[in-house]
Amino acid sequence: MHDSVPAHDPSCLFCRILAGEIPSSRVLETPDAVAILDIQPVNFGHVLLVPRLHHADLAELPDDVAARVATLLPRLARAIQAACKADGLNVVINNGRAAGQTVFHGHWHLVPRFVGDAVRWPWPQGRYEGDAMAVTQAAIALQLTST
Repeated sequence: MHDSVPAHDPSCLFCRILAGEIPSSRVLETPDAVAILDIQPVNFGHVLLVPRLHHADLAELPDDVAARVATLLPRLARAIQAACKADGLNVVINNGRAAGQTVFHGHWHLVPRFVGDAVRWPWPQGRYEGDAMAVTQAAIALQLTST
């Protein structure tokens, strides 16, 4: 854990849920994470996978914690799809306000999907022109070597 990141933030909704201060419908608990039903589900069975330690977003989450929490995704996906008789499932992370994050404690959404449901997909897609793909690839690769 980063020294500047608190294990628990008393102003964080998810930290308060994890501490038992706010009730939740827990579907799975491990030493690293808790999976709860979202109280404002996209579809019934929408689960939030929340690391126990407070980190504002995925970028702050230490690699080892992210890896341990992410190992729960296949198990949860199977359980949600079977329990909800879903046709599919989206796993989504909203990382930062611009991406739609509203609770600043990094977490995964597991959203059961049904043929004909109200969720619209896919996103609009763009296209790289000229050397834009190579420039973007090089910029990301450079950041990966420096972090």
